[in-house]
Amino acid sequence: MKKKSRATWLLAVLALLALFVTACGSDDDSSSKDTTTTTAAGGARSADLAKASAKLQGQGSSFQDTVQQKMTSGFGAAVKDAGGSGTVTYTKTGSSDGKKALADKTVDFAGSDSAIKDEEKAAFGSRKILYFPIVGGPIAVAYNLSGVDELNLSPDTIAKIFQAEITSWDDKAIKADNPDADLPSTKITVVHRSDGSGTTSNFTKFLVAGAPDTWKLDSGDTVSWPTTTQGAEKSTGVISVVKQTDGAIGYADLADAAKENLDVASVKGSGSEFVKPTSDTASKALGGATVSADLTYNPIDSKAAGAYPITSPTWIIVDAKQSKAANAAILKAYLTFILNQEQSQAPGLLYAALPDDLKQKALAQVDQITAG
Repeated sequence: MKKKSRATWLLAVLALLALFVTACGSDDDSSSKDTTTTTAAGGARSADLAKASAKLQGQGSSFQDTVQQKMTSGFGAAVKDAGGSGTVTYTKTGSSDGKKALADKTVDFAGSDSAIKDEEKAAFGSRKILYFPIVGGPIAVAYNLSGVDELNLSPDTIAKIFQAEITSWDDKAIKADNPDADLPSTKITVVHRSDGSGTTSNFTKFLVAGAPDTWKLDSGDTVSWPTTTQGAEKSTGVISVVKQTDGAIGYADLADAAKENLDVASVKGSGSEFVKPTSDTASKALGGATVSADLTYNPIDSKAAGAYPITSPTWIIVDAKQSKAANAAILKAYLTFILNQEQSQAPGLLYAALPDDLKQKALAQVDQITAG
């Protein structure tokens, strides 16, 4: 598989980013000014933005970091334009650390790609916790292999690679997925997250679902990787190692892979086709997911036609009862803002906007945030 395909993919990514930049050129005017006068049902209200005075801090998922930085920036501009002084900052630390920080009350909200696990619930006591989906997106299987710019991978093949059962790129299983490719005998370097990660949780959930007879490492924010594999912190760390190592393969959000111009594999899910990770194929996976009452859902290994099978959900997780009225007010304004004004930004950032029915459920839940 030749360089033409890589160039085509990169041009597509650059075209999306160009559209995003064009949109951002007027973003402060359109999403931050024009729409802030709408009602809460249609967007954050000017009156609410003007009253925003608290300084919120969030941390967690590195998967959602790209979109969080854009959304916090847009929100800050909207608040300033409305005469408010509040700010929202977000730091990527990994989903596990984000949930722990929220449990410890050292942050105002957590970003996470995985729900709070049974063993984590005790740290929250009797507090009521709310999940707000903000976007979804593809977990890309990114690789660096000289001369191979297009690659198909089935779930069983991915499982064997990440379990270190397949150790060279010319293995017969990879050849079976890519009968027309000229695969070298290069050694495979597997790169995984070393920190507790919702991306790891969703990537391994896919392997449990898609390769149940092959994958032996179970799923979770952390798993016991083979000692021959290499760990790196955060998605950006994984991508950095893959970029620097010929023959390397790892998993990370598509946005981080695209920033470093890495090739990404097309992955086979429940159907017979290999699907490329894009915002569109991720949207199809989101649209086919069943949503629970608490707004958790699982788009992994979606059976929807054309859906990318390793599509991750991601949430902002908050306490329903805030300690201060000012915190509750800015948190509600921020959630309303990103669920409305900022959803259109998702595809340009290589994420998928929420389906409208899920967005409306999330908006309806905003008023459950109170102070006291």
